Amino acid sequence: MNRGLNISCAVLFIFIISGCNLSPGNKVIARVNGESITQAEFQAKIDRLPPYYRTMANEQKDKFLDELINERLFLNQAYKQGVDRNKEVKNLVEEARKKIIVAKFIEDQISRNVNISDKAIEEYYKLHKKEFVAPERYRASHILVSTEAEAKKALDRLNKGEDFAAVAKEISIDPSKTNGGDLGYFTEGQMIPDFEAACFKLEPGEISNVVKTQFGYHIIKLTDKKPSQAKTLSEVSDRIKLSLLDMKKMEKLQEIVKELRSKSKITVNKELLELKGK
Repeated sequence: MNRGLNISCAVLFIFIISGCNLSPGNKVIARVNGESITQAEFQAKIDRLPPYYRTMANEQKDKFLDELINERLFLNQAYKQGVDRNKEVKNLVEEARKKIIVAKFIEDQISRNVNISDKAIEEYYKLHKKEFVAPERYRASHILVSTEAEAKKALDRLNKGEDFAAVAKEISIDPSKTNGGDLGYFTEGQMIPDFEAACFKLEPGEISNVVKTQFGYHIIKLTDKKPSQAKTLSEVSDRIKLSLLDMKKMEKLQEIVKELRSKSKITVNKELLELKGK
């Protein structure tokens, strides 16, 4: 999906749920058949977008405005053709209205008085330290060629003292050749199994024999290895806080559901439910 279409879809959603919100005195950034789009309205719509779309809109404000104008044109034409009076549209709008009201109610209820203390974060960290361990990391360079014969010739050159990065730049067919074959740091599971099996047997500075994979023939040099290390509380405190907030909100939501159900009379005809599912 292209960037313009992404913005268009986001604008349509925000346009429907936010309305115009015109404020007297705002400078008009555009007019559509006499209807004004003010700077304040324009920026408010951008600010309501999800982060990814907000960044796109701020980077391409002219395109965002074009899409907003288009949506206004579509909406006005739809009203002229009576689309808003269509039964299916009315049903969809009503369902959307209900969902927005419910979502707002839930958010207001579960966010009220939900706080996470530093002590709670620290206690969680102590009880779940195993969750916050950075895995062992490896850094390697490689030379990739198409045939075993080419790989053996390259290995022979390396054994005679030629520089690994220089040989990689000369003959490797992998994009990493521009960096002398450097693949950067990676953890177990990020590379293909045959490559990892050969790489993990090496010590920093060592060069492998020829390694065959689905991509061709490799010569691997392990350049660094970092042991697994526990992350500090300061490194993970924000992550823990978000996790605890989610748990608290879920608990509160369950409590609200339980309370509402206890105060309500609910009957279910399971026989009809089963028949409908057949």
